[in-house]
Amino acid sequence: MKKSSSWVAAQEVEKNFWDGMIRDDQSILRVLADNAAKAPQVRSCFAGTPQACLEVGVGPIGLGISGFLPEIPRRFALDPLPPVPLEPRADAPTRSSEDLRMYIRHQRAQLHYVVGCGEEIPVRSESMDVVICCNAIDHASDPRAILGEVHRVLKPNGAFFFDVDTFSLLGMVKWHAWTRYAHKDEILVKAHPYRMYEPDLVRMLQSCRFKLQKLGGHTLTSNWIGHARNSTFVGSKCLP
Repeated sequence: MKKSSSWVAAQEVEKNFWDGMIRDDQSILRVLADNAAKAPQVRSCFAGTPQACLEVGVGPIGLGISGFLPEIPRRFALDPLPPVPLEPRADAPTRSSEDLRMYIRHQRAQLHYVVGCGEEIPVRSESMDVVICCNAIDHASDPRAILGEVHRVLKPNGAFFFDVDTFSLLGMVKWHAWTRYAHKDEILVKAHPYRMYEPDLVRMLQSCRFKLQKLGGHTLTSNWIGHARNSTFVGSKCLP
């Protein structure tokens, strides 16, 4: 896979971010709580009990949404960055930090963590009952390629749970005209090679042959002038 220079720079910023986060209990707990809160929503998309799940862009803590779906026997977690180390550390600030690390180690041991890119998912075609991709494609090198790969690995009756932050049209204008220049050295810009506009995102998902059910995101008005929102969809695979 040819990697864009903006993606390479974003990955450097991401690594520094996660290396710092693993030292801070409150930051870790906030990530875990966000992932755990999405698990029931993902579970509601199941028809029966899935046997295999893939989470694309899980993050190097390695305990994403799929980490809170223990009923799925085979769970794979994919991320370009290697997992952050969780071994006991002499510089851990409190005893609770080691307790938290122990919990993550235990939960992460039940997943298959794979270092790789969503643009080239290293699993067989039509092998996954569920694919999860949350808050990831705006950090990617080629979002469309990731969606194409998700379509490839998903079983015909599988479910694709997807979300990403999306801007209004006015927000996109502000981003391209001011934010990406005024905040060019901040993680807000450096870690996001892409920013998404929901109507464009829907067209991209449909062009990658997904039938969509929208769970959350913009209204007609907020698509024009609203604040950024989390656009959430469940996709099913459209067959030829």
